[in-house]
Amino acid sequence: MGAMLVHAWNEAGLGDLAERALSGQSLLCADQEGLKAADILLVASLADAVREKFHGEDVRIYDNARALCEAGARIVELTLDPEGTTGVELLASISLARLSTPAQTSLGLSFVALGIELAQAALVFGANVLAGDLRGKRTLPLLDGAEARRKELAGLIARAGRRVVFVETHAAAISPAHSDAYAEALEQRS
Repeated sequence: MGAMLVHAWNEAGLGDLAERALSGQSLLCADQEGLKAADILLVASLADAVREKFHGEDVRIYDNARALCEAGARIVELTLDPEGTTGVELLASISLARLSTPAQTSLGLSFVALGIELAQAALVFGANVLAGDLRGKRTLPLLDGAEARRKELAGLIARAGRRVVFVETHAAAISPAHSDAYAEALEQRS
């Protein structure tokens, strides 16, 4: 985190909030109202600075959301809504969730519900854990199965400047509704 970023937070009136967030304190509801009015990139940079300080560069990927809950992560329940919430609004929600969650608690989301690309973008808005069905059939057309999904995710995450850590769990714990959510969202957009 550079001096220019700290200066930008101070100029935007976020200096006190940034200091509290970077000390590990969760921000209050009143703080969030001020953050909602602030420039999204300043809020995202603060959420990402908190993520970096308390969680480093590793992105843990779980093969199902239940294991993510059992690991003690806060799951941000977001889905793309073609008629409503925009991708930018979803990313802003992720930053606010990061800043309202205890700094030591991981913040996770489903790459199945959001799509892999938006989940990748969420990694610079404060998320540090992803969950989803690694056995899904929505992978690169020339590759097959879970290994293709792993390669695809690992590449996207590396391009976001992070390190991938796959956490193996019991695949039987995957909810059929969870693994089909992405397919349903795609069909609704068509």
